[in-house]
Amino acid sequence: MMKYLHLTAQVICFFLSTLCISDLYAQVTFTSYHKKDGDETKQRDSAYFMRTIHVDAGGKEKTYRIEEFYLRNDSLKLSGISSNALYPFKFQGRKYEFYEQGTLKSLENFSNESELIDSAFYLYPNNKLEKIIFYPSSLDKKGKLQIEKPIYVVYYDSLNNKKLNNGNGFIRLNYVWSYEEGEMKNNLREGEWKGKMGKDSFIETYNHDQLVSGVKTKANGEVFNYDSTNFMSPPDYPGGISRLMGFVSSHYNYSPGAISNNVAGIVLIEFIVDKDGNIKDPVVKKDLGFGTGAEGIRVIKKAGKWKPGIQRGERVNVKYTIPIRLNLSR
Repeated sequence: MMKYLHLTAQVICFFLSTLCISDLYAQVTFTSYHKKDGDETKQRDSAYFMRTIHVDAGGKEKTYRIEEFYLRNDSLKLSGISSNALYPFKFQGRKYEFYEQGTLKSLENFSNESELIDSAFYLYPNNKLEKIIFYPSSLDKKGKLQIEKPIYVVYYDSLNNKKLNNGNGFIRLNYVWSYEEGEMKNNLREGEWKGKMGKDSFIETYNHDQLVSGVKTKANGEVFNYDSTNFMSPPDYPGGISRLMGFVSSHYNYSPGAISNNVAGIVLIEFIVDKDGNIKDPVVKKDLGFGTGAEGIRVIKKAGKWKPGIQRGERVNVKYTIPIRLNLSR
């Protein structure tokens, strides 16, 4: 692993020189506009970035080149290949992200199953190296890819001081709307970690990478105590998603128009599972016409209550998307 410690931002430039952004192969292109938080908007003037999805119709399976551009200066924000065309994307191979001024933000490598593998590089806006993380992987006896715990190779703070070396030392992990920072010993979290998630702050205690306890303080002063048993969990439908899809399948009614036109495809219904497990604000994200979207909303509303999502000890509203596959020929 020591070879990674001598890599600098100049190495990233080599990888960047291999980036070829071309849609010559693309048969179909879809464009959408998004706010800074990623939510889609129909108005270009209110958008922060534009997303284009190029469909590669060649080969046995379709792949999709995902490209995002900052609208302020038309500079590239993201580039990668996905096995699906719907967010969240399932990236394969190299994915590049850039700051608005054009410098490289990150370079990550993904397996065919969309899992992080090999080396990932992260840079500051001034093109200085922030951190390198290595994701070991191997094939089991059945040939299935196994991902091991990441190795935190090196971390530099914003003043270019090396704070972590080969999995030992201090590190700060940045996400879209949050961060967390603390000490690592042999690539395992140890002792006190602090961070913020949106406007909420938290302090957590770890022992050999295991969460012992945590305290989250909201902007209004409300406090939530938690441990590994109520740390984080997504919304859960009683009996699981397979039971939900079974309910939808048995209660979904095709309209006469959908039947006569032999409608087939996927309807996407987006909704919020609120803090009490109720379905709120369902909307049709993808419609096939002839009332298929409205019927999807009706069935989802009838499906009953969910177990709400939990985020650091607090019940939270969580946005959820359900695909409903329609095929009258079956």
